[in-house]
Amino acid sequence: MAFDQGVRVHGISIVPDEGRMGHIAIDTLLLNRLAPTFEHNKGARNRFTMERHVMVLQGGIASVRRLSPPGKYLPDTPKGEGSDQNIAMTLIKAFAAGEREAGKYYQWLDARTEGVLANPMRWHQVEELVRALLKEGNMGAKRVREVLKKAEEKWISTQDTARGVE
Repeated sequence: MAFDQGVRVHGISIVPDEGRMGHIAIDTLLLNRLAPTFEHNKGARNRFTMERHVMVLQGGIASVRRLSPPGKYLPDTPKGEGSDQNIAMTLIKAFAAGEREAGKYYQWLDARTEGVLANPMRWHQVEELVRALLKEGNMGAKRVREVLKKAEEKWISTQDTARGVE
C-alpha cells in the first residue's frame, strides 16, 4: 500500500514484536511535521497526506481480510494506543467534524484501501512480496522495490502473453 500511495518504505518485517505480527517502517517525516498542524490547517495537502498514511496503516488488515475465506473468523487486530487503527483514527479525527464523520471517513478510506488491493496487478505484487517475506523474514527498502518491480514485470509479461503480444 505504501508503494501505491507514494510513501517511502525503509523496510518490512513479518517477525512478530510488541504484539504485532509484523511491521513496516515508512517515511513519516512529512506526516510528523504536518500532524500537529492538522487541527489548525485542514488544507488539501494535509488532507491528502493524512489519507495516504491512513491507507498505508489499513493495508495490513485489508490484506488479511482479502486473504481470509468468506465467513472465516479473523482475530481482532490490536486496538490499543499504538495500534494502526488507533493511529489512523487519531489522524482522521483531526479533520472530521465529530465522531460520526470520523467513523464514515475511516470506512471510506478502508474501502479505498480495499479497492487498491483489488487491482489484479497490485494484488500480484502483494502475493510476491508475501512469498519473499516468508523466505526472508525482513526486507530493506531496496529489496522491497526489487520484489515489487519484478512482480510488476512478471504481471505485464503474463498479460501480454495472454493477449498474444510478444
